[in-house]
Amino acid sequence: MVLGGKKIISLLITFAFISFAIVNINDPDGLIWILAYITIACLPWIKKANQKLLNISAILISIIGLFIIFGLLNSIMPKQFDDAMVNLWENQREGIGLMLGAAWLALGKKLVS
Repeated sequence: MVLGGKKIISLLITFAFISFAIVNINDPDGLIWILAYITIACLPWIKKANQKLLNISAILISIIGLFIIFGLLNSIMPKQFDDAMVNLWENQREGIGLMLGAAWLALGKKLVS
């Protein structure tokens, strides 16, 4: 069986989100991010997933991601050692991950099918 270009890209993106989940294993809020990233990785692959529902989810996840990036949810997020990596703080990286996840939810079904 030969995989097409769209399938290969879809698999790479899916594995990227699974990798995001794996690197969150040791975080104090790891369970939240593991569940979020695995769900985001898998939803476009579900045949019966409704694209309209995926788009609404993408919008909501984008809003939450922006709130996290700009520090608006810091007071309710678990406290943890905040190391700057690639000039981004932990919450900013998590917010960007959600923004990428929202894009995958909105566009992934087109690549997967």
